[in-house]
Amino acid sequence: MAAWLRWFNASLGQIDGVARAALAHLWFEAIHPFEDGNGRIGRAVVELALAQDLQSPQRLMSVSTQLLAARADYYAQLQAATGQPELDVTPWVGWFATRVQRAGEAAAAHTQSAADKTALWSHLNTAHPDLSAAQRKSLGKLFDAGPDGFAGGMSTEKYVHLTGVSRATAYRELTDLTERGLLARTGQGRGTRYRLVG
Repeated sequence: MAAWLRWFNASLGQIDGVARAALAHLWFEAIHPFEDGNGRIGRAVVELALAQDLQSPQRLMSVSTQLLAARADYYAQLQAATGQPELDVTPWVGWFATRVQRAGEAAAAHTQSAADKTALWSHLNTAHPDLSAAQRKSLGKLFDAGPDGFAGGMSTEKYVHLTGVSRATAYRELTDLTERGLLARTGQGRGTRYRLVG
């Protein structure tokens, strides 16, 4: 463990930051110094190494989340890298780099979503200040559901369940949102569904 710690401290700025994080994590997991918690600590080492490389304590992306999203592959890659006598770490570093890239993409998407949501609320507050609380709540939920929206789409029944208003009020408010150009309506009768426009 002492050799790992010396290398970790000495390697800062000496090799590529992503490669350093990958190697630090792999080596830590190979040492497996604790009875429990090695995975969590090893993933925290990744976040520390990347923060050091970027010279910033703020982390907008989570590599740990991406590693755990591919848990079976993650363990297989760790095993492949540490289970060979020649210890070729090249495939591990390559695989790890793709997870870092995905973490960056996820962070960018999350940041864009937050900016889009801010723009939506700014638009609603300016152009549609008279929306009811139920309408605002439903628009927020539709936005949070993402481009695919709710499973089966927003219906009058879902609006009633979500907002607690009567069926007549739900129909009236959904119609109002459609007429304002905020929702698009598809289908007819019980098959009528609504989705966010744009």
